[in-house]
Amino acid sequence: MFRKIGFAIIVVAGGLFLLSNTRIASYGGTAFKKVRQATQKQVPVEFEIERLQHELSQLIPDMKKSLTGVAEEIVAVENLKEDIDRVRVAQNDRKRNIFAMKEQLKNNTERVTLNNRTVSANRVREMLDNEVASCKNIEKEIETKEKLLEARERSLDLARRQISSVRAQKQELELQIAQLQADVKNLRLAQTKSVVQIDDSRLAHIKTSLQELRNRLKVEKTEGELHGQLYNEINAPDTKIKTNEQVIKEAEAYLGDSTEEGKVVTEKRQ
Repeated sequence: MFRKIGFAIIVVAGGLFLLSNTRIASYGGTAFKKVRQATQKQVPVEFEIERLQHELSQLIPDMKKSLTGVAEEIVAVENLKEDIDRVRVAQNDRKRNIFAMKEQLKNNTERVTLNNRTVSANRVREMLDNEVASCKNIEKEIETKEKLLEARERSLDLARRQISSVRAQKQELELQIAQLQADVKNLRLAQTKSVVQIDDSRLAHIKTSLQELRNRLKVEKTEGELHGQLYNEINAPDTKIKTNEQVIKEAEAYLGDSTEEGKVVTEKRQ
């Protein structure tokens, strides 16, 4: 009973340990990812572009290494072709020799003439048997080499296509990086213009403040003039009230005669 309980405790503890380690690994991976993303955001765009240009320039040495391997493979394929052709030529010579020995044996003579030499029929029979076996082996060798040649030619063609693809992709990436550089320059120019706009608003604020100061000076000047006028009116001498006699005299002086009759006469004359 206690053994079962102890075993269960060990199993549970092991499971918790594994779960804890799994979570720790997950936490660590998530934290690393966030730190990497935050670090990437802190790197200037211009620096990233330079890094991409450097990476792109490294394709040239890689392509040169690949070209060296391709060149070596081209030479190996050509050598293999020449070797197959050479074996085929030798095989054709053996076939002609086999045909000649076969024809000589058909005569059923004890001695036969072969390549301007007189040889016993038994010797020719042995030579023919060995030559046929050798030709069969060479045919198998040629077949194996041809399969090898076909495989190496496919591999070589694939390598050539890969190099062409890398070259084309490199040119496309160069265009994309150049376009990205132009976009960054335009962005920086726009950011510079936005700074100038802030300066313009500051200048506008200064101009507005100057105008407000001018208006304040005008108001103070006008206010001073109004105070002066009010002071003059308050301190002006009192005007005496005219008597009846003074008013009458002024009226007669205006009419040009001192009597009512004279006034009427004057109007008649007119």
